[in-house]
Amino acid sequence: MRNLALTLGLLVTVSFGAFAMTPQKIFEMHCMQCHNGKRAPSAKELHTKFAGKKLELVKALYHCKPAMALPASERAAIINWLSSK
Repeated sequence: MRNLALTLGLLVTVSFGAFAMTPQKIFEMHCMQCHNGKRAPSAKELHTKFAGKKLELVKALYHCKPAMALPASERAAIINWLSSK
């Protein structure tokens, strides 16, 4: 019975892990909804402005008010993802 419970727990964990939010999905969902609109620079403008300047982009993200509203784990995931590119 215990093995069955452990197996089911593992299955549920693996199943839901497939739908986990990746840093790219978090970035697209939270950041790009504004940066594709008229309230902020477009994604192309951001890419051009920060091309080859990862450190400046990460610093800008730290000061972005909507990004500050994200949970710390999601904000950290986005920053790590951008820093690794």
